[in-house]
Amino acid sequence: MKLRAYRHEDAEPMQRNLSDPEVVRYLANWSWRPYGAADALDFLNRHDPSRILWAVECRADGAFIGGTGLHQLDFRNRNCHWGIWIGPPERWGKGYGTEACRLSVRFAFRQLGMEKVYLHVYEGNDRGRRAYEKAGFRVEGTLPRHTWLDGRLVTTYLMAVYRDDPTYA
Repeated sequence: MKLRAYRHEDAEPMQRNLSDPEVVRYLANWSWRPYGAADALDFLNRHDPSRILWAVECRADGAFIGGTGLHQLDFRNRNCHWGIWIGPPERWGKGYGTEACRLSVRFAFRQLGMEKVYLHVYEGNDRGRRAYEKAGFRVEGTLPRHTWLDGRLVTTYLMAVYRDDPTYA
């Protein structure tokens, strides 16, 4: 797995994967509406200085398999939000998410000078939570009945990792 800049040819697999309910199930609400080709192109053409984004590529076959990034970059308070998606589901369980997480977080600490990187994970996303824990994230906060998912309100967990975590020190 490697992180790289997005390319325009990523639009088609991005649109296909973000149209899959299984892929977007545990993503934020931006992904919960139909995702079309125009959405993918808009994303690829948008410049937002408050975030740094990468495409996730499989080294074995060169396939685009997802996206990751650091969002809400707060240089004054030295923290940012991290997010990821991997698809199609056949690519899950191979360690791509954990590796992308470690690379992104290491970049945040070493290149951007961040002290803390945080994320939100929904109740039921056990696979994601395990990957985040492998990358040093720990639960810092619990928001009961916070997110509507699968016809009910579920708990959202705030997880974070700090610069001095042994994984990154």
